[in-house]
Amino acid sequence: MQLSSAQKQALSNLLDEELVMARSMYDLLEREYEALTDGDPEVITAISKKKLEQLHEMEQHLAQVNLFLLELGLTADTKGAEQAIAMTGPDRTLQSKWDELRSMEIKLQKQNDINGGIITIGQRRVKQALDILSGKAGLTGTYSQEGEAKFSKSNGLHTKA
Repeated sequence: MQLSSAQKQALSNLLDEELVMARSMYDLLEREYEALTDGDPEVITAISKKKLEQLHEMEQHLAQVNLFLLELGLTADTKGAEQAIAMTGPDRTLQSKWDELRSMEIKLQKQNDINGGIITIGQRRVKQALDILSGKAGLTGTYSQEGEAKFSKSNGLHTKA
C-alpha cells in the first residue's frame, strides 16, 4: 500500500513540525547548559519553565502523530512511523526528514544527559555544604534496608581487610 498524496503531505507536515520542535528544544538545552555553567538561577528557572512548555507542546504533537499512524492502520510507535515513511514510495524526502529527526533525538539525549550531570554535581555540592553546616561533616554514612541514610561518628581510623 502506498500513501495518497494528501497522506504524504500530512506526514511531511507532521515531520516538519516535529523537527522545528526538536530544534527548539535543543536550543533550550544549549541555553540551559550555559546557564548551569554560569550558575544563574533566574535564567535556569526561566529556561526550565520554557522546557516544560515545549515538552507539553511536543506531547500534544506526538498525540497527533500517533492518531495519524493509527488511522493508517499502523502502530503508534517508531516502527509504525518507519512503515508510514516506507509507504511514501521512491521519493526520499520524507526518509531524509526522518533521518534528521532521529539524529536530532540523539543530540537531544546527549545534551540532556550533560545538563543532568551538571545538576547532579551541583546537588552533591549543596548536600556536602549542608552536611558541613549541620554538623554531619566527619560522619560516615551508610544506608538502611529502607534506603535511608544513617550516620555515625568516624573515629578517623582506617582498617585494611
